[in-house]
Amino acid sequence: MVHLIDATTGFDAVARRIHEGLPDGLKRIRVFNKIDLTDDSPHSERAGDVVSVWLSAREGSGLDLLRAALLDCIGWHGGAEDALSARARHLHALDAAIERLDAARTCIAGTLLQLDLFAEELRLAHRALGDITGEFTADDLLGEIFSRFCIGK
Repeated sequence: MVHLIDATTGFDAVARRIHEGLPDGLKRIRVFNKIDLTDDSPHSERAGDVVSVWLSAREGSGLDLLRAALLDCIGWHGGAEDALSARARHLHALDAAIERLDAARTCIAGTLLQLDLFAEELRLAHRALGDITGEFTADDLLGEIFSRFCIGK
């Protein structure tokens, strides 16, 4: 949960009541904004499940600390290597999907239609894209269709 607090008034009684009513174990980010109107400088502190960030949205100072707190809250600890690795995997999967789609096109381009091979190439292209988007099988698709459109069994 992200709680925006006016740094000029601080963590007052209302803010305390809000935080006291939250369930234990809930990750919280307290954002103290408007530090440009106080003597505070951009910084962050951690106390258990609570991260407090002091920033000035107007001046843009401390926004990097908020980004870091948000990424930490969702469990992102990757660096540039992870991003490049994911990008390389995605590009490889896209190349594989393009190859399969090109092969599918040749199956139906001539006078001899090879629909069984065409369907298989489409399935392989779908699988390659699934490496990026997550697995969604033909059984998943059929289950979705039947759950929405079948009346009775």
